[in-house]
Amino acid sequence: MLGALLAGAILIGVLLRDAGVGWLALPLATSAALAALGYRPDRTTAAGVALVVAALGLGYWRADPGTPPPVPPSLTTARSFTGTIQDVPRRYPTHTRATVLLHSPAEARVIAWLPRQPAVAQGDVVTLTGRFSRHRGGADPRSAGELHVAEVAVRGNVAPAWQRLRTRLVSGIVTRIERGVPQPAGPFVAGVLTGEDGGMTATTRQAFRAAGFSHLTAVSGWNVTLVGAVLAAIVGGGRLARSWVLLLHLAGIWAFAYLVGLEPSVTRAALMATLALGALWRGRPRDAVTALAWSAAIMVLVQPAIRHHVGFQLSVASSAALVAVAPMVASRPAWVRLLATPLAAQLAATPLLLHHFGQYSLAAPLGNALVAPLIPSVMAGAVAVVLASLVHPVLADAAGVLAWFPARATVAVAEWCARADWAWDRVPPLRWGGTLMAYAMLAVLYGLAWWGWSRS
Repeated sequence: MLGALLAGAILIGVLLRDAGVGWLALPLATSAALAALGYRPDRTTAAGVALVVAALGLGYWRADPGTPPPVPPSLTTARSFTGTIQDVPRRYPTHTRATVLLHSPAEARVIAWLPRQPAVAQGDVVTLTGRFSRHRGGADPRSAGELHVAEVAVRGNVAPAWQRLRTRLVSGIVTRIERGVPQPAGPFVAGVLTGEDGGMTATTRQAFRAAGFSHLTAVSGWNVTLVGAVLAAIVGGGRLARSWVLLLHLAGIWAFAYLVGLEPSVTRAALMATLALGALWRGRPRDAVTALAWSAAIMVLVQPAIRHHVGFQLSVASSAALVAVAPMVASRPAWVRLLATPLAAQLAATPLLLHHFGQYSLAAPLGNALVAPLIPSVMAGAVAVVLASLVHPVLADAAGVLAWFPARATVAVAEWCARADWAWDRVPPLRWGGTLMAYAMLAVLYGLAWWGWSRS
C-alpha cells in the first residue's frame, strides 16, 4: 500500500505543477498528514507520511519545465538543413513524421514532417529542404519547433548496431507479412506485430480512427499484455523451474519492446510487467496498482518530458481504468467482462483524445469488444507467416490465410463503424483544465460504481 502511495504522490506532484496549481501542494500535503496522524498516531504512520510528502515534493521538483529551448534565428530564415533522425520514423499514407537533431544551420531538436519517399530510418544522416516554424501548441517541449520538408537526401547512417539490427528486423518482417497477407489486411497484420503500419491506405487508417482502433497498430501496453499471455502459455506449462519461467517471460517481453522501438507506452507496460514478475519471484502477490503507479513514476522521474507524449498518457490512463475495473468484473459473466473492459479503457482515453485530437468515437467500445477476440489470432498469424517464409514462399502464403481472416474481419468492423454517421465526429479540442475536470468526473463515477459493487 505504501509503495502505491509513494508512486501516486510523485505523479500528483507532477500534475499539480503542470496544472499550474502548485500552491495546493503544501495545504494538500499538510491536510493528508494531519488526517493520517489523527487516524493512527504512531511512529510508523509518521514515517510513512514523511515519505509521501517527500515523494510529492520530488514529483513537483522533477516537473520543473525549465527554460524552453531557444530558437536560433538562423532556423527561421534557412531553407536547407542537415541533421540525424533520432527516433523510429512514423509513416503515414502521405508523409512521414520523425524527430530530427539538426546540426546546421544550428543545433536544435525539431519535429520533421517528411515526404513518404525516400524512406528514412533511425540514425539516418539527412539533408533536408524545407521551412521551419514554431510549435502551434501541445507539442514536444524538448523540440524547438517543426520542420516541413519538401525534399530529403540520405547521406548515411550513424545509428548504433542494436538500432540498425532492429531496423533490418522490422523491415524484413513487414516485407514478409505484406507479401503473404493481401491488402488491406496485410499492413494491419504487420502493424499489430511490429507497430509499422505505414502500408495502410488512407481509407483504412481513417476507418480505424473512426472506430477507435488506432491503438491496435500503435503498439501499446495491450500488445505487451498479449505477448506476455502467449509467453506464459508457452513456457508456463513445461518442467522449467519457476525462476527460469519468469526469466524467459521477462526476456520475451523486453525483446518485443526492443522490436517495436521502445515506444513510451510499450516501455511503460514492459516496466510494469517487470515489477509484477519481480514480485512473483520474491514470492509476493502481484499488485497491479503498485506496478502501474511505479512504472509511470519511474519513467517520469528518469525522463520528465515523457509525460507530454500522447502514447504514454493514453497508456497510463487506459491501464489505470483496466486495473480499477478488473476486480469488479472478475466474477461477472464473460459477456460482461467482454463489454466492460473496452468500455472502461475507452472512457479513460476519451478526455485525452478530445484534448489532443478533438475526436471521439461512440462506436469504439462496441467495436473493440467485437474485435478483441480476433487480435490474438492476428498476431499468431503474423508470427506464422514470418516463420513459414523462412521455409518456403508457398508455405508463407498458406500461413497468410490464417492471419487474413481475422485481420480482414477487423478491417470490416472498422469500415462499418466509419460508415455510421453517429459513430464518430470531430469537435474543438478540449483544454487542459477541461481534461482534468473530465477525469475528476470519471473518478467520481468510478467511486460510485465501486461503492455499489462493494455493497452487492
